[in-house]
Amino acid sequence: MAIAQSTRAKIHIARQQLCMDDDSYRMLLERVAGDGITSSTQLTPVTAAKVLHEFERLGFKAKKPKAKGKPKNFDSAAMPAMIEKIEAQLADMGLAWAYADAIAARMFGIERCAWVREPKQLRAIIAALHNEQKKRYLLSDLEWLMTKLGSRDPKWQALLDQQPDGWQRSIPKLKKLVGLLYSAGIAGGLLDVDGR
Repeated sequence: MAIAQSTRAKIHIARQQLCMDDDSYRMLLERVAGDGITSSTQLTPVTAAKVLHEFERLGFKAKKPKAKGKPKNFDSAAMPAMIEKIEAQLADMGLAWAYADAIAARMFGIERCAWVREPKQLRAIIAALHNEQKKRYLLSDLEWLMTKLGSRDPKWQALLDQQPDGWQRSIPKLKKLVGLLYSAGIAGGLLDVDGR
């Protein structure tokens, strides 16, 4: 199973932050992820998590980017507090305001989020962003659990490989998979009830 584009981007940001040349980067991938792995395109969620952990051990500090492209009129006191919520959600996911613009266009035919004035519409945009956050958190949990379980039992990677296309975008499917892996971790003694 290929890793998420955001995970691949984080790996390359870590490499740049640590000023790692191409040869050193490829040697690190091979050492941490396994023989023959010399590119982030060859990583699985489990091996990608190991690589990121190694980068953190070497000093990589992930920074949460601010939402880019914030419209100027959002700074006025006349804008509702919901705009601050949208901005916080975008910043949490490292997304630009263009992402909120795309939601506004898709949901209401309004080209820019800055032009949305109806509280009901702003709540709908917040809800859409909240769902995106849920998906990202669940995928992150899944990658963490795969790190804990996957290296010991390849059946978990096989389970993910058997999922239908688009499963990474389905909250119910992600919740089910996270629950299954979490339960297996507790039953196998790899995790305690708190998930550690």
